[in-house]
Amino acid sequence: MKIKMMSRWNVSCGVSTHAELVGRAWVQMGHDVEILAPIETNLDNIIQKDDVFVRRCYTLGEGWRGSAEPVFDHEPFINDECDVFVVQNLEMLPMEDFLRVYPIIRKKSPTVLVIHEGGPPKNPHFYMFDWDAVVCFDERYKNFLKNIFPEEKIYIIPYPCHPVKKGNRLNAREKLNLPANRKIIFNYGIGVFRHIHYLPTLNRINSRDPLIFLTITSVKDWYELFSVLKSRYDFIDLRPGPITIDELYKYLHASDVLLIHKDTADAVVVSSTAYLCMGAGCPLLVSDTNFFETLNNEVIKFRGLKDFTKKLMGIFNEEKWVRESLKAAEKYVTDHSPEKIGEKFLELFDSLRTRTSQTVSIFDFARFNTNSKMTTIENALNKNPDSTTAKNPSKKIKRKSETHINTKSA
Repeated sequence: MKIKMMSRWNVSCGVSTHAELVGRAWVQMGHDVEILAPIETNLDNIIQKDDVFVRRCYTLGEGWRGSAEPVFDHEPFINDECDVFVVQNLEMLPMEDFLRVYPIIRKKSPTVLVIHEGGPPKNPHFYMFDWDAVVCFDERYKNFLKNIFPEEKIYIIPYPCHPVKKGNRLNAREKLNLPANRKIIFNYGIGVFRHIHYLPTLNRINSRDPLIFLTITSVKDWYELFSVLKSRYDFIDLRPGPITIDELYKYLHASDVLLIHKDTADAVVVSSTAYLCMGAGCPLLVSDTNFFETLNNEVIKFRGLKDFTKKLMGIFNEEKWVRESLKAAEKYVTDHSPEKIGEKFLELFDSLRTRTSQTVSIFDFARFNTNSKMTTIENALNKNPDSTTAKNPSKKIKRKSETHINTKSA
């Protein structure tokens, strides 16, 4: 099968992580994959050399690309045939430019939108596309998507996990020049600053149980901030990023625990970091917020500093419930491997390819993008209780029930 996918790639973000996990799984299954990725304006975001099947041919949409001039090369979108065209996180893409070539794409192949947006976008261009299928990660997304798209077009396919890849802690520490006799708390990524308020607590623990707060980030401001903090908290081991996924797993193998703090978001969210890291055999200590509400024993949740300290010491002491969490995480990762999630997408693609053929002309598309779609925009915002532009809710239209991809392991 020839699959084209428009998505971020090889950068530190949840969209890229999802695309890479399923995209590389498709390649390994023998499918012909082409990635149409944005030209990243900040080269520090690139974590490794692009795969041979990646083509960077546009910049992100306004508000996402910074001060860079917009670029959109239409040729890769329309000149080659494909069996299915996949789009990841439409909201951040150059929707106006993409809208000009979209009718040609849809005339040639089915189109699938993968939702990363946490609520109805305010940009009206988002609502000017007609998709053959819309994929979301769980029921929470479906609850707002059903006010935007026909429910029979909504499919639930869970977020994939990086495969199980365990390692030896002492060997990893030796390779990374880390001490063998200290507890290591791993803190990495663009959000390392979120863990600063734990430093006084960690300092008290360090006074009796020597530890290392291993911090890796590619964000210059956060690196400089932790450089200053090191003068106060000498247990900080600061290293520059970005790091590849293989390097990330070496650090996870070397660590006693990965700390992930995220405040509750006013949107539907998942933690791509959790899905990326659960397969390493390293406990995940996470804040009990809606980023992790679809996970249970697979991660170790805490509320407040007192509970944080209690859970951290339990991890250091390798208590029974920590081992149970690691066992649950391994099962979850196995059930949500890139191959299994990638196969669910392929099943969807096959079903779309067998649909009754249809011809989509530029004139049909123009008629589609009129008052009916503007009504959809208003309805979506009106039915979103968190929207600042919501008006009186309109009468809800009954639709067919959604098609739900089976999430159980094969």
